[in-house]
Amino acid sequence: MSLTVILSYCESVGINDQRFVGQTISRNQKISTSEVMTVVPFVFELRPMNYMLYSQSRTLLSNLRIADKALEQYLNFGTTGWVNYIKYQGQMTGAQIAACRWQTSSANKILVLGSLPSISSGSYLFRTGDFVQVNRYSYIVTSDVLRGSGSTVNVPVHRNLIDTLGATVACVAGEYGTTINLGGAAYTGITFPVILREYPTYNLVPMKNDSFIQWTGPFKAFESVL
Repeated sequence: MSLTVILSYCESVGINDQRFVGQTISRNQKISTSEVMTVVPFVFELRPMNYMLYSQSRTLLSNLRIADKALEQYLNFGTTGWVNYIKYQGQMTGAQIAACRWQTSSANKILVLGSLPSISSGSYLFRTGDFVQVNRYSYIVTSDVLRGSGSTVNVPVHRNLIDTLGATVACVAGEYGTTINLGGAAYTGITFPVILREYPTYNLVPMKNDSFIQWTGPFKAFESVL
């Protein structure tokens, strides 16, 4: 959780969740686009504040040093002050979310959710912009989803399902639900597996009997898609 600790100290977080789209403009000023189909990975640029005390951060620095830019780490927004990024907006309780199951019929940009709660058909299971997680990977819901009266609902998301499901899996949404095992542990709420592409060095700024850590730049974390 070392990178999540860095996230908790950030003064700003940059996020890139855009598709890979090229554009050309002809001589008569007509624009055309083309898209290269990718997994649309999440990319996070973490800019930590410069008031972390060195004496209290040596274990953190050691863990970051071990992972470096080689090993997978995990960003869990729900345990930081940045929970607003992934906060659930629908009308299910945490327990109801955890009881729902993603179905094996999920495919492409349509996830299918079953084991639905007994709530009003007009209740919102998800609102546009909600985050849901299926196994390792997270997806952004692209339209409101009502409970309805069926045994399952379709949940449209911003990118294609990365892992085909061979069995149903528990739902994770926003800050609720339990992930599958990620690097030896399960997490509560949306959790991104990432690898650092940029890992800044740091300066020590002296103070009485200690030092502040001053980072030389941002941490750039790239979603790890297997």
